[in-house]
Amino acid sequence: MNREELARKLESMKGLSGSGTVLSNAVRKLADFVGTMEPGDLVAGDNISAAPIGYDLWYLAFHQNMMQKYYDGTDFKYFKYDTYLSENLGFLSYLPGLKPMKVLTDMAKQLNIIPGTFSLFHFDISMPWQYANNGVYWINTAFFEFRPEGLSFEYPSEGSPGFKSNPNDYVGYIAFPIGQLGAMEVISLFTETDLTGYPFAAYASSGYYHQKEPVSGLEDKYKPTVQSTPEMFPDAKDARGNALSGQHYCYGRHLIDGLGYYKPEDPASQQNEKNSDGSTSYAPVAARDVELWAENIKDYGEDIKPKKWFRYWIHKDSTFPVPGEFVGILVRPEATPPHVWWFQESSPFLYAGNWMETNNLTSGIVKSVTAEGDRTDGGIGNLYCVAIQGCDVYISASDFLEYSVGDRVAVLKVDSTETAATKAFSTLNQVVFKETDKNTSKTNYVIIPATFFKLKN
Repeated sequence: MNREELARKLESMKGLSGSGTVLSNAVRKLADFVGTMEPGDLVAGDNISAAPIGYDLWYLAFHQNMMQKYYDGTDFKYFKYDTYLSENLGFLSYLPGLKPMKVLTDMAKQLNIIPGTFSLFHFDISMPWQYANNGVYWINTAFFEFRPEGLSFEYPSEGSPGFKSNPNDYVGYIAFPIGQLGAMEVISLFTETDLTGYPFAAYASSGYYHQKEPVSGLEDKYKPTVQSTPEMFPDAKDARGNALSGQHYCYGRHLIDGLGYYKPEDPASQQNEKNSDGSTSYAPVAARDVELWAENIKDYGEDIKPKKWFRYWIHKDSTFPVPGEFVGILVRPEATPPHVWWFQESSPFLYAGNWMETNNLTSGIVKSVTAEGDRTDGGIGNLYCVAIQGCDVYISASDFLEYSVGDRVAVLKVDSTETAATKAFSTLNQVVFKETDKNTSKTNYVIIPATFFKLKN
């Protein structure tokens, strides 16, 4: 192999992942030599190897798993969250094959490392245990904060371009840790109701409310690609098995796009085109609403360094989130050139997320109805089993309006009405339902006759 061929091969191997161009130019100017440039990179005559650099793998550095909060006494390092995924996050099935990321929580055990025999940059393909597909499902906890009118944020930052221009137009943000740009082709946001539609109580079908059906007929290019046998690198094919066309397809509202660096400037669709006063509502634009490298959230619970915070600011006209729904962050790794992703199961995969509520309101899906005459607790009116945060709990309604199985119902958090809000509501104030709450009665939650972002103008 001559110097030109060696240089081209190095460029193709490194590409966006590292300093391939710099190293390849050096190779062109040298004859036979042995050299190392970055850890794991080796050029020795006709032999060349290139290992991923640190930021290839930033998404494998994990932070508090939101699923873990549902379980008490969980050994988070090895716990299997399949039940939580199927029961609490069952709506993810609308994106066939979508899975959370998988992380290595205990490298020594999961890689079966024998002390003194393992090198991060020297894998022996004849030793398959080094490539075991045994990661733990993980969804990094996304941090959110909503402020009532007239109050300040508890964890302020410089803000997005739109926030800097008109800070009073923004009512909150969702934040999550990220590493250096370029490793991810797309970072996008989706909500539970994007997938399930707005199955609010039956009276919403009266014609006075916007209707939204569940997502269906999704084009293959927007479906996750799934490797039948997970591999070390992401798939470079679409859902039909065709080679990627170069378009940056990924479901959801793109926050970062275009080879992992570009904040889209196209307005996102908005359910309500008009505000209640008849004025034209704000159309979200990532270039205006995304803040990169925001200030540290000191009470998140752990230091995320060397990562930084990504904040997506929520305009007061936004029709998201519906209080009580799940908001998720999808990331699609660069596939060409490949980035080591350690046997992830779908591209994109679910990287971060959280259930998002307000101080007073949440919502849930009616799972079953017990008629008043069949109640054994002496309560008045029907008793409803409602999945709040995906957890089935029993609550009553504030009046005698009847609700049906499958309805999404608005839920008032009664305790929150006792005192006026004096600060912004954040992830830290949210009551997290646990496995022990399942199938219990909650007298401090009550269904109210309301919908969110539905009224027609």
